[in-house]
Amino acid sequence: MRQRYLAPLGALALVAVFVSLAAVSMRSQTKAAPKAPGLPKPGPAPRTAWGEPDLQGTWFVMENVPLERSAANANKEFLTDAEVAAADKQKADDPGRNARSANSAQDVNGAYNAVFNSVLRTSKRTSMIIDPPDGKIPPLTAEAQQRQGRGGRGGLGAGGGGRGNAASVNDNPETVAQSPRCLGVQMPFLATNPLFAQGTVMQIVQGPKSMGIYMEDDHAGGGNRVIFMDGRPHAPSTIKNVLGDSRGKWEGNTLIVETTNFVQGYRGANPDTYKMTEKFTRIDSNNLRRDITFEDPKTWTRPWTVRIEMGKTDDSRHMIFDSACHEGNYGLTGILVGARREEQAAKK
Repeated sequence: MRQRYLAPLGALALVAVFVSLAAVSMRSQTKAAPKAPGLPKPGPAPRTAWGEPDLQGTWFVMENVPLERSAANANKEFLTDAEVAAADKQKADDPGRNARSANSAQDVNGAYNAVFNSVLRTSKRTSMIIDPPDGKIPPLTAEAQQRQGRGGRGGLGAGGGGRGNAASVNDNPETVAQSPRCLGVQMPFLATNPLFAQGTVMQIVQGPKSMGIYMEDDHAGGGNRVIFMDGRPHAPSTIKNVLGDSRGKWEGNTLIVETTNFVQGYRGANPDTYKMTEKFTRIDSNNLRRDITFEDPKTWTRPWTVRIEMGKTDDSRHMIFDSACHEGNYGLTGILVGARREEQAAKK
């Protein structure tokens, strides 16, 4: 009987020794593991073989900046170092989306926990909008207020690649937001939902007469823009494109890209009069600035401009993985079933 138990105990002791040795080995490996290389020091902005500023590479939005300035930051273009540190500490302390909740809606939202998203550090800049100086989208014109059936500033969010939170948007498959329908990236591709990496990553490939931009946007799907820089005119106004029709030209070290012919204007703009003008400037080897001016005299009382700062590391260490979107598109089925359930509940 004693021998019967000694053999398993001996094996257990042996396993314990191996586990202890493995733990020691792992600690040693952790201590000896080389540090991941950080960002290289920025150098001069490189140029292409044909002499133009080289914009190529994979570029990331590095900091979280709201589109419009909040009331709390009115008249304040930048936060202080202490305010940034306090905001980042609050993010770190907040259990956020990993927390479960007795509220079913909040609990479902929590299903998108830290496995699915990331939190960018807080930017000193208090709004993407740099013009008007108040950091707000300009007021709507009278025509736009009538067209959109509402007053106030800014315009509707249609075309922004959102997740469809309006009351009637989940009524049928044609009105559900583009993201659950996997229709691909919408313009202007802004980081308005960085938790889901939407509008945060793009890759530029450049030639002397044209440039390609691949935009990756969570499970909305990717999008490919082609910008012609050979002097050709815009396509006829009757030809519309989801991503618009882009033409580029160099002014010094800045690439000016004018895009028209949209199927849908940003935030409810009139697609026939809406125009988007981008300025791409490579600040140095690590940083790219993208300014966008939105114009539509039938929608806003004046043009308005946003600024997006992007950074990069060694391209060989970064890849953009194509969006899987919704496998089998079960998400859309669930959205429509939920809408029918809400209708039934409202009739009771």
